Amino acid sequence: MTAAKKKTTENIIEKPPVVVVLGHIDHGKTSLLTAIKDFKILSKEAGGITQHVGAYQVEHNNKKITIIDTPGHESFSAIRSRGSKVADIGILVIDACEGIKKQTKEAISHIKKENLTTIIALNKMDKPEANPEMVKQQLGEEEIYVESYGGTVPCVEISAKTGKGISDLLDLVLLVAEMSELKASLNQNTSGVIIEAYQDNKRGPTATAIVEQGILKQGDIIGTETAIGKIKNLGDFLGKEIKEANPADPIVIVGFEKVPTVGEKFYVYSSFDEAEAKVKERVIKKDKSQIEDPDKKYLRIILKADTIGSLEAVEDVLKNLPQETVGINIILSDVGNVNESDIKLAKMSEAAVIAFRVKSDKIAEASAEKDRIKIHNTDLIYTLSQDVRALMERKLTKEKERTDLGRMEISVIFRTEKNRQIVGGLVVSGMIVKGSQIEIFRDTQPIGTGKIIDLQANKKSYDSMKEGKECALLYQGSEKIKEGDELVSFKEEYVKEEL
Repeated sequence: MTAAKKKTTENIIEKPPVVVVLGHIDHGKTSLLTAIKDFKILSKEAGGITQHVGAYQVEHNNKKITIIDTPGHESFSAIRSRGSKVADIGILVIDACEGIKKQTKEAISHIKKENLTTIIALNKMDKPEANPEMVKQQLGEEEIYVESYGGTVPCVEISAKTGKGISDLLDLVLLVAEMSELKASLNQNTSGVIIEAYQDNKRGPTATAIVEQGILKQGDIIGTETAIGKIKNLGDFLGKEIKEANPADPIVIVGFEKVPTVGEKFYVYSSFDEAEAKVKERVIKKDKSQIEDPDKKYLRIILKADTIGSLEAVEDVLKNLPQETVGINIILSDVGNVNESDIKLAKMSEAAVIAFRVKSDKIAEASAEKDRIKIHNTDLIYTLSQDVRALMERKLTKEKERTDLGRMEISVIFRTEKNRQIVGGLVVSGMIVKGSQIEIFRDTQPIGTGKIIDLQANKKSYDSMKEGKECALLYQGSEKIKEGDELVSFKEEYVKEEL
């Protein structure tokens, strides 16, 4: 994509590093991000970071550091999937007590695919059970070799809880950035990456972005692959209005005609006509329903989430659930609270409603209660995955599976009543079990079924009778047993398919 506003004179500057924090869910990513904010947040005048911003900046030793503040790997994965490499440095947070976990390995795979310059942050060093040497050895097994073990990967011991090592970590970030010689041009065609996007109730489509090249200004005409607009309001990560932004600056953009998609690159154009000619229109609020195989079961889903980034993260998780037996059909994927039309669609299509980090309006709740539709609310992507898996399992067929237990030849009829008989004979194979079902065979042909109510031998009741033993049983069933009939004792159990 070629944008307008070409300039020939280069104005190269040293660019602040853009850092992404990765790691296992419970190893302290959020605590570290909070600790950094508390330690050195740029400009405390605004009274806190705007919700959904997804990035912020700190200043350390008179130099800026931009940090992508995303839940887990969600936005980072979406950005990476579109080929955008917005992050310069990755901080891999590992609990020094627990060591490497599954999600740590996932983060390592992200790092290797991106060839991302990495710093290891061993967290929770305030705890007596912390074992940094164990973690360093585990990292070696993952082919991540820290400096103290003869490798090249910097490692710092920290405690997000006490603040220990935070300054050292930021020192390392700046040192790595300096060695990487991060540069950007102020005169190059302005571009950047969308790292978060959502529908603001008051301001309309809103996006958080990081500038990569050039200078972004209020009033610029901007476009991604799915959305265009004119910047009505340009804000910093604290919500303060600014006139322009430089490379690596995290910014909030208001003015898109619709919500752009996380991970898309944005460019500045000279006119709407040029932007529209370049942009490939794609509807964000879309019907994703697929053609269903009539021979397969499906869980239909209406998915609502707080941001485009969340939608994409959830869809990616759902896509990786096993779907050989039960398929997933997302019939609607949209940003915003659950509304009445979502419930109507759920009723009409017999779909489950999944609300990820969003609420439901009162009309929707009333409609859902009336139509007995459950709205599945969750704030954690891992809980959502478990909930959807449980809903899929409900679609599985429960089939009866029969197990034959034993055979008995009838030699005597002791008593016959309506729907009941007491009969006797010899167990010829297996065992006859009290409480089991029986099938009656006459001349090798099945003629009826019933149930063993009681089982006796020598006037004593037994739970079962083995091969070679004679016994009497109380049978209940509509078909009458005769001498010479053969009975097969069997049990039936419901067996559920597996995903």
